[in-house]
Amino acid sequence: MSLEPFLTNLSFAQSKAKFTPEVQTASDPVNADLLKAIVEAVLAGGDDASAEGEQGKALKAGFEFAAALVKMLEKEPSTDEKLALYAYFKQGHGQKVEKPGMFALEAKYKYAAWEKISHISAARAQALYIQEVSKLIEQIGTRDA
Repeated sequence: MSLEPFLTNLSFAQSKAKFTPEVQTASDPVNADLLKAIVEAVLAGGDDASAEGEQGKALKAGFEFAAALVKMLEKEPSTDEKLALYAYFKQGHGQKVEKPGMFALEAKYKYAAWEKISHISAARAQALYIQEVSKLIEQIGTRDA
C-alpha cells in the first residue's frame, strides 16, 4: 500500500494550500521524509515493532495529523473501515477498550475490532492507521475545507 496519497495531502496541509486551520496546524510538526521511512520500517517489522527517539516523535506527529486529516475525507468510510480506524486509533494511543454490556451492540462491534489488534504495539497501530487513512484518501478523496 502506497503512502503517496497521505504524503501528498500532508504537503498540501503544510503549504497551507488546502484544508482547515486545524488540519494545517496538525501537519506542522511532521517531517515527511522521516515519517515515510519509519512507517515503512514499522510495517515491515512484526507486531511488536517500535519507534524510539526522533523516529517515535515523527510517527506520533504523523499519526496525530492522520487523525485530523481523516475528518477531511470527501465522504464517510464504510462501517468496516471506521471500525479499523477506531481500533488502530485506540491502540495507537495505548487505550484499552472496556468490554461492553450485553445489549450495547455498537460498543460490541468496536470492542471486537479493537480486540483483534490489541496484541500489536502502539507504533504498529499508528503506522497502520496512517496506512488506512492513505488508502481511504486514494479511494474516497479529500475535501478542501
